[in-house]
Amino acid sequence: MCGISGIINCDRTNDVSKIELESITNIIAHRGPDGSGYWSNNNIGLGHRRLSIIDLEGSPQPMSIEEETFTITYNGEIYNFIELKNELQKAGYSFRTEGDTEVVLKAYEHWGVQCVERFRGMFAFAIVDNHKKEVFIARDHFGIKPLIYYTTKEYFMFGSEIQQFPEHSQFKKQINSQALAEYLKLGYIPAPLTIYNNLHKLEPGNYLRVNFEGKIIEHKEYYDIDFTPNKKLSYEHWVDVTEKAIDDSVNYHKIADVPYGTFLSGGIDSSLVASSLAQKGKNVDAFTMGFQNKQFDEVPYAKDVANQYDLKHHIEYVDMSDVEAILPKLIKHYGEPFADSSAIPTYYISKKIREHLPVVLSGDGGDEAFGGYYSYQNFLKIAAPSPPKHHYKNQIKTALKQVGITYSTTPRKPDLNDWIKLVGYYDNKKVSTLLSEDVLKGVDLESGVFKNWYDKAKSRGYDLYSTASYLDYKTYIHSDILTKVDIASMMNSLEVRTPLIDKEIVNLMATIPSKYKLGRNKNGSWNKKMILNSIAAKRFGEDFVKRKKQGFSVPLKDWFSDKTELGNNFKGILNNKQSELYQYLDFDKVNESIKNGVRQNPGAKYQLYFLEKWLKEF
Repeated sequence: MCGISGIINCDRTNDVSKIELESITNIIAHRGPDGSGYWSNNNIGLGHRRLSIIDLEGSPQPMSIEEETFTITYNGEIYNFIELKNELQKAGYSFRTEGDTEVVLKAYEHWGVQCVERFRGMFAFAIVDNHKKEVFIARDHFGIKPLIYYTTKEYFMFGSEIQQFPEHSQFKKQINSQALAEYLKLGYIPAPLTIYNNLHKLEPGNYLRVNFEGKIIEHKEYYDIDFTPNKKLSYEHWVDVTEKAIDDSVNYHKIADVPYGTFLSGGIDSSLVASSLAQKGKNVDAFTMGFQNKQFDEVPYAKDVANQYDLKHHIEYVDMSDVEAILPKLIKHYGEPFADSSAIPTYYISKKIREHLPVVLSGDGGDEAFGGYYSYQNFLKIAAPSPPKHHYKNQIKTALKQVGITYSTTPRKPDLNDWIKLVGYYDNKKVSTLLSEDVLKGVDLESGVFKNWYDKAKSRGYDLYSTASYLDYKTYIHSDILTKVDIASMMNSLEVRTPLIDKEIVNLMATIPSKYKLGRNKNGSWNKKMILNSIAAKRFGEDFVKRKKQGFSVPLKDWFSDKTELGNNFKGILNNKQSELYQYLDFDKVNESIKNGVRQNPGAKYQLYFLEKWLKEF
């Protein structure tokens, strides 16, 4: 796991200097504390920071082969690199290192841009191809590893983190109005947008070909999820093959030349990963974050799993009370407004784990793959809103009203705006009122990032659950969940691996009928993550799966109460027309919004608070 950087001066007479490369590479030294490297050839330069996980003494980067015909800077892990290496050796290639970096290079030499279709893993890399006079840049199938790029008439630059780019003297800090609108809507900025103009996130499952003049000559999606269910197989079959697939994926994800462990929140997903990992070796380290607030604490369940599977259990209680102390660090490293407050506990638990080892597996991805979020069932409730029992009907009315959807006993097909209301802070109409008139001129709310993916799902005839899951894979999972984990963990030089966000797992999931992932009982209640719950029941018992889902949350309501310093600071920001917020937002509309509902949604307070602090810093 590493950090990467690169510069192409579009004027080919202007060479890249080491000072330029160092300025955008050393700021991400936390991603690679074990070493650094630089390579340049006239107007093209590559930088690298290394966190040594495989082939500890070998595989320095940037790495070149064939007398610098091909040169790479690479961040990630290819879990099937040994199989690929064997295949390439049979094709006549020889290797001088034991790691996966050289395999990526020679896979590109042999298969060209199609090499990415063969990789199983997480990756973001750039290969300078002196034969074709172009640079090949790729990001993994699901966006586990980040790839940011900046393009102007003068420069093409790329890197692992947004914070790298303002380090370059020619970078222009111009706010992207469309991105700001998406942040207000969602609490994060979905790819390909970033908060800055001309700065883009390469979408997952995509690659670029850039010529030596810094012009993009091809931008292609090489991978997409195909939700085509196989309806001929039984529920029991899907449970068995999914369990085997999880065990297989965990086995791939544990390849390393350093110690590794696993997150163990006490929830279903991390417990399944931990139990699969424990089957492969004893004395596996498992890390649980405890909360003093019992509403968020799942330590008892984690203890049960650790005892059953003989895990070396570490329970870490951390003090998150001083949110203002950690916020400047988060603002710097995320590089743009980012309102997922669970980044705070993710940072703290990563810091604790790094004191023990450099690699950890997580359970991220189970909810998106197997129907774990309440947003899925609430989306489906719009189409089937009338359960038999009156008391349950009232629960539905309350849940839908909280996100601005009017309950009706008349079924209708939900649309994209319904989904935005369920997963976001504000819908398009509300965002249009919050933005100032000047900012709104640069925003097209109707053609946001979600519309492209929603239209694609609709054209393919996906059912409602598959549509919702597809939207999450194309937006939320990489631009929020994976971004949160990557930045918070790499701040502490910790590599996090996600065996449930894996090409083989997701391809399998997409063939399972939706009714086996998210089902409904006769009384109107819902069975979320049916298949994972069936596997968990076999491994941990029925009681383990029957409790209410808690999630990785923080006590925002307490933090932003009128009795805290943070709450009073937030009030001061809202009431001050000189606050940075009001360069972009309408003072009266923001305060009206707070009074008319955000009081019950402390997450929206955190969203505005983070935005104010980020604007003040950058």
